[in-house]
Amino acid sequence: MLCLSVKNGSVCTWQRIAFILLLFMKVARRCFLIQKNAHIMFKLNFATKLFYNIRKFSVSTVDGITNMSKELILYHYPQSTFAEKVRMAMGLKKLKWFSVITNRIPPRPHLDVLTGGYRRIPVLQVGADMYCDTHLILRTLDRLRPDSPSFFSNRLTQPLCWWWDKAMFEELLRLRVGLHGDKLPKEWLSDRQKFAPQITFTKADNEKDIPLTVQRINAHLAWLTNMLDDGRMFLLGDSMPSAFDITAYHLLWFTKVNFENETKDFFPELSQPRLVSWFQRIAALGHGTSIDITAEEAFKIAKQVEPSEPNYIDNKRNSKWHKGQCLQVLPNDMGREPVQGTFIAADDYEIVLRRSNESIGNINVHFPRAGFDITEIK
Repeated sequence: MLCLSVKNGSVCTWQRIAFILLLFMKVARRCFLIQKNAHIMFKLNFATKLFYNIRKFSVSTVDGITNMSKELILYHYPQSTFAEKVRMAMGLKKLKWFSVITNRIPPRPHLDVLTGGYRRIPVLQVGADMYCDTHLILRTLDRLRPDSPSFFSNRLTQPLCWWWDKAMFEELLRLRVGLHGDKLPKEWLSDRQKFAPQITFTKADNEKDIPLTVQRINAHLAWLTNMLDDGRMFLLGDSMPSAFDITAYHLLWFTKVNFENETKDFFPELSQPRLVSWFQRIAALGHGTSIDITAEEAFKIAKQVEPSEPNYIDNKRNSKWHKGQCLQVLPNDMGREPVQGTFIAADDYEIVLRRSNESIGNINVHFPRAGFDITEIK
């Protein structure tokens, strides 16, 4: 295909050819096809429509790339509990978003190029900006879609979300392996052992600790249930659900999906009427409206646009880093794959690196400050 591509759009020679052929065929039909050759008339009429539709599709695709530079694109897979958190966030805000289904385990070739090798799922793409980790993704949705309900109107929301994820996720992983490790795919277990080396992903090692693991989980479930003792609709009050509601929900969703047969015996708190009613209210939020696209299509969108200039970020408290400095960012708990780039900006919640390569151009990769280690590359 003859095509001149630039970061802000593309002009394709074959579109012009299609348009010229379209005009030619319309003239031909008027001058010639009123004769008896019905089969020729049918073929040319079909060809005319084909070229018209090709040209129409091409133009709409180019326009669509420009229009999609501000759309929300989520990389996820259905079984991911942290992706479920973001899907529920889309539902709470009643958002339209584009869905890219990834492999459960690497490799993820297009996403790896876009993020610089970030290991974890989900990832949010907006144009040529990639947002990593659910804590930052939810804050980003609040910033980009301020006309819908805020996730963080209560100042306690962020630390409560942090508590729940950190307290529950590792314990639930251990319980899953202890109960069902012999039924889980070997390639998944092998990958997760590298992903979370602090956990032993063998059934035998985790099975003996099941009573203690269940005890730890129930301690935190009791705290959560007690928050609803006064009859409130949501965890932080009656007005509307918050990021803490969907953070608590996603790990309970994981529990119900993976431990359905054991829930009644292991987790009696999950049968408490007030917790059941709350869970049903959050589940009813749904996932918003999603449209499936491919990783290749999402990659093309990032390639056609420039990343944002994060002028909303204040760097006054982070004077030890300067713009253009080479830094490395990696999670400090699981999926410890480093991402390198040049420093753009940071605040109390976020740090932004700029990455560039020949296949994609410039990309911003955004990370939360909490839970990530940031070091200088010398």
